[in-house]
Amino acid sequence: MSWFLPGLLLCVIAQAVLLGPVSLMEIRPDLFLVLVILVSRRCSPERATFLGFVIGLCQGALSGAPLGLHAFTNSLMGFVIATLSHHLYTDKPFALLWFLLAGSAAASGMRLALLTFFMGPRPLVPALLWVIIPEVLYTAAVGLLILSSSQIRAALTRTV
Repeated sequence: MSWFLPGLLLCVIAQAVLLGPVSLMEIRPDLFLVLVILVSRRCSPERATFLGFVIGLCQGALSGAPLGLHAFTNSLMGFVIATLSHHLYTDKPFALLWFLLAGSAAASGMRLALLTFFMGPRPLVPALLWVIIPEVLYTAAVGLLILSSSQIRAALTRTV
């Protein structure tokens, strides 16, 4: 886990600076959630919960969302993904894709539910169609490229 702090710093820089030009209709992939999934697959549920909380605090400080919203969702996602990854085989790209899709959808749904509970009702259909679903798909695509980059590189060097 010596790469956790450099990975968090890279996420902060990429999310804040680099992803602006590659956003689609102001939708950006959630690189912090990708880091939570990467960390959670390799450690215990308790440690994944703590690291998800730390990642969520950094994300909440940058996003302008209510402080603790991302910390809660990322720590819960860290616990669930660490627990599931110890019982399931998650090294194949297809399994990673489903983890990313389900994790991103669950995190976005939890954030929407918490914001609705604490700040009043939000229009559900526009939030789903124009924010949550595109962000889930974009996060899953970018996360799959990041998390399976070593497998992609190995496959390309084998065929050449």
